[in-house]
Amino acid sequence: MLSAEAEVESIRTVVAKHFDVYGVIVTPLALTFQVRVPPAGVDAPFDGLRQELVPKDYIPTITQEKGETLVHVQRRPKGRFAGVQVNVAFLLLTVLTIVFFGGAWNWADYSGKPILSAESIGYGAVFFSLPLFAILGCHEMGHYVVAKRYHVRASLPFFLPSVPPLGTLGAFISMRDPIPNRRALLDIGVSGPLVGFAIAIPVTLAGLALSTASTAALPPNAVGEAIRPSILFSFLSLFFPLPSSFSLHPLAFAGWVGLFVTAINLLPAGQLDGGHVARALFGKKQFYVSWAAVLTLFALTVFPPPGYPGWFVFGFLILILGVRHPPPLNDLTRLDPTRKLVGIVAVAILIVTFVPQPFAPVGTQRDLAFEAVPGFPFPINATIALATSIRLVFALNDTGAAPENVVVNLRENNLNEFGFVIRFTALQIGTATTPENTDTLTFRLNVSQRAVLDLNVTAPASWGTSSLPATVTFEVHATTPDGALQKNLVVMLQVTS
Repeated sequence: MLSAEAEVESIRTVVAKHFDVYGVIVTPLALTFQVRVPPAGVDAPFDGLRQELVPKDYIPTITQEKGETLVHVQRRPKGRFAGVQVNVAFLLLTVLTIVFFGGAWNWADYSGKPILSAESIGYGAVFFSLPLFAILGCHEMGHYVVAKRYHVRASLPFFLPSVPPLGTLGAFISMRDPIPNRRALLDIGVSGPLVGFAIAIPVTLAGLALSTASTAALPPNAVGEAIRPSILFSFLSLFFPLPSSFSLHPLAFAGWVGLFVTAINLLPAGQLDGGHVARALFGKKQFYVSWAAVLTLFALTVFPPPGYPGWFVFGFLILILGVRHPPPLNDLTRLDPTRKLVGIVAVAILIVTFVPQPFAPVGTQRDLAFEAVPGFPFPINATIALATSIRLVFALNDTGAAPENVVVNLRENNLNEFGFVIRFTALQIGTATTPENTDTLTFRLNVSQRAVLDLNVTAPASWGTSSLPATVTFEVHATTPDGALQKNLVVMLQVTS
């Protein structure tokens, strides 16, 4: 092990190979070398110095203070990095969740098939899991490849499992070396979003094409949440005009997610990809840009009404992790015009892919409707002879946005006093039919589900002194237990002798 004096001299020798050193300052935290700026600038010599010192477990930085150019050298902390076994374990777990909680879930929602059916698992994997996994994985590999190009150590992607409807929280790589300069900061930061963005566009177009060709229509008054399109998604939709009521194909949803993830990563806050880009473009002023982005997220929690509460959580996480972006090792060299243009392109992509309110609730209305059954008159206007019975059949449909408990009873208008007997004799929901003999039915209907009701009416043997034919009416009354929904069906009967 070298003595302190020998270590200082060894480091000075390395620094002197790249800079003209005219002074050394020794502090408990670092060695500071006063250097002269080469005529061609500090970028190339500093990068050579970094590549020579980092393998020896030293980290250099370069600053300008009080008119002097200073190179600071610190010992590199010993990192304890997990092996690839952790990456593989998270990858396998995420494959399971993105297939079952992502693909199968979305395909079942789209097609109406059971979630665990072979169709939902297979088609869901092909049309949702695989495209989304490709977008997220290529995004992170874009960072990884460019980091390697700059000799910056980075981990392989860590994929994160999650719950429906995506099955994953995305992925990230761990940067295990400081970023050398602004050029590398921008290139590494922007590479992931650009790669993911490039893949998300054809995925979205293919998904919109399948949505247009699909016969899967959105159920009337469907319940749940609908995605809001970004500027770019709306533009891409122009190539495949969609009906006013349609079911978005899972492949199109995967493309939408890919574009949305691109926008989130490009937010110029903290150490997000957009934070890297902003720090490279604006230097120390990125701090103010980052705060502006966080405050904007908080504002979007409530505006435009009703806002999106998820932005508050995301903004709070950025605050916890840090709004200020650390500087690169060389913060002196400015970006060249080409990279400034790339930064402007990144800002433009953020604008066209960001969605202020990504999800909006739909189908909050409730409703019931009496409907006709083929082969039976509707509205009901029938003829019944004395001492005979007739069968009346009709349906009650849940046309609202949520399942409903329903009570159906009879309002006989005193017909029972004249000898009429009116009873429900059967109830059919789906393929299940139950016999009945009652004047009140209680059952539950799912959204767009119909109950078919059989009603038997028996007329009295005599009609008293009144002349025939005569017209009588009664009502079938349907309501929910809370009384919020009430529907009446008027039955009109012509009584003959």
